[in-house]
Amino acid sequence: MQNVIVGTSGHVDHGKTCLIKALTGIQTDRLREEQKRGITIELGFANLPNDEGLHIGIIDVPGHEKFVKNMLAGIGGIDLVLLVIALDEGVMPQTVEHFEILKMLHIRQGIIVFTKADLVDEDWAEMVEEDVSELVEGSFLENADRIRVSAFTGQNIDVLKKMILDKVRSVGMRRSEPELFRLPIDRVFTMEGFGTVVTGTLLEGSCRAGEEVMVYPEERILKIRGIQSHGSKEEAAYAGQRTAINLSNIKKEELSRGEVLAAPGSLTNSTFLDVKISLFKTTDRLLKNGDRIHFNYGSAQTIAKAVLLDKDSIGAGESAFVQLRFDEPLAVKRTDRFIIRFYSPVETFGGGIILDACPGKHKRHQEELINALAIRETGTDEEVLELVLKEESIRFPSVHRLAAKLNWTDRETEERLEKLKKQKKALSLNDGNFFHKDFWERVTGKTTEMLTAFHQANPIAAGMEKEEFKSRILESFYLKEAKKGDVLLNELLKRGIISASSSTVAAAGFSAQYSDEHSDMRQTMIKTYAAAGFEAPSTDEVMAQFKDKKQAKQVLSDLFKDGTLVKLNPGAYLYKDHYEKAMELLRGHFASHDTMSLAEFRDMLGTSRKYVLLILDHLDQQKITKLQGDVRVLLK
Repeated sequence: MQNVIVGTSGHVDHGKTCLIKALTGIQTDRLREEQKRGITIELGFANLPNDEGLHIGIIDVPGHEKFVKNMLAGIGGIDLVLLVIALDEGVMPQTVEHFEILKMLHIRQGIIVFTKADLVDEDWAEMVEEDVSELVEGSFLENADRIRVSAFTGQNIDVLKKMILDKVRSVGMRRSEPELFRLPIDRVFTMEGFGTVVTGTLLEGSCRAGEEVMVYPEERILKIRGIQSHGSKEEAAYAGQRTAINLSNIKKEELSRGEVLAAPGSLTNSTFLDVKISLFKTTDRLLKNGDRIHFNYGSAQTIAKAVLLDKDSIGAGESAFVQLRFDEPLAVKRTDRFIIRFYSPVETFGGGIILDACPGKHKRHQEELINALAIRETGTDEEVLELVLKEESIRFPSVHRLAAKLNWTDRETEERLEKLKKQKKALSLNDGNFFHKDFWERVTGKTTEMLTAFHQANPIAAGMEKEEFKSRILESFYLKEAKKGDVLLNELLKRGIISASSSTVAAAGFSAQYSDEHSDMRQTMIKTYAAAGFEAPSTDEVMAQFKDKKQAKQVLSDLFKDGTLVKLNPGAYLYKDHYEKAMELLRGHFASHDTMSLAEFRDMLGTSRKYVLLILDHLDQQKITKLQGDVRVLLK
């Protein structure tokens, strides 16, 4: 079923509340103070009865200047606006202010309703209409339907109802996927027997009783106990409905107006927003770099510092890219609209659109940044996705992360990513995440540079140790999660950029090559260790034979890796034939003895205590033998 929100807007005492009562039969002034003073302070709601099965909710928003922030809470989610102007007074200051807000929030459809038609003559009414024509010229209301009504006599009330129905038939369906669920809270109260209840206009998505939702910016998981919409208990609520949600296990005092209920993980808290701000053509105010402003979004208001990124100040009718900086985090989405009010005196003077809901901190007058913001503002879906994928590649973004950044569904994001993949601009990873090709080229370029340098410095090494490679590639891109090193390693292998053994990584096509000099070193070392017998020479003694110590150490390492030498410890190696002979003597002894002393093993090897102890310590570390008192026992 289609759900539509109709909002009223206009100057105080121009008859909005009376008009809604005439249309729906409902008195929306629910607070005693409102009824006593005759003005609307809080938001009022009513349903417009109809025979077409449409859910049409009408929001009665305040018109008095002091209550503009409450008006903003209601008007942000409407599909159709009734701009209400009393014929006995005509265009008034709040009429102009509300109209500027409507334009800034990009409301697309409206009807101009002239109230109190029974109080004026034709000449006066025509003069008021001429003033209104001048006000709305060039706007979305320039060619809007107009009608004169009287809530007191009932004049044209039925005609207005028909106008509203005709208009709402053309209102498109809002996105109702559950992953998009978002409801700015505009009221919190307690109902006896039910507990805590919040109300708001369900901007997008849907929710069902029993589901979990998250309250932002606190990021606390709550459970929906029950739902009411249009005065009836419902199992689910959908985008475009005025909705009351009964929440479990939370007190009224723990929630407040301005917070947002949303699907878990669908929003990101941030203290920075990148936005495009435009000032009203009617304002006398300037917005200067560094100014503090009141920032109104959804049902919330907070204070922000405005850092102008491409200009030093803007005036009436002008625009700028701005980074808004907040003291406390807030949770909004890309493409959300907002209104700004001057810090002091508090008056509405502009608004804009959110381009990035979770940016980093920027410096001013950066050409690359300004170009990126221009793409975010006017680029195609694919252009914006490519830009965001470039920025997010360092985080290995999932489809869901990209969708949340862009205010799309996962399905929409997957479809657009497929287009980028076909254009060779996006790469999918084995773990389901994505890179932009530019980031991947940086990774492959760094990998090739790193391994080429390693192979030049270590021509006889089979490759760089895997753990060292992963550590260095992570460090190159300031990545802290070890598992990302595994992802990069696997992708580089899959795409043929590198080859790998069980423990090393090499550039694709590389094979270790011994030069004549290296071959001579190798033969010299083998002769040295073979001639030493069981008396393992110190590594330093062996290295002292060679001028190029670095190359000599590589040859020594290669001899260890291919099994020619056995490492007793970093400072001593034993030729494999001698090690195998020592092991044969050891096994022969234990075949007839339960223990073996150092002296017994010394006599078997025919060498000194110093060298025997090197071998025995190695055997103990390898858990082949174990020292018990003054003797050793065989473990395996």
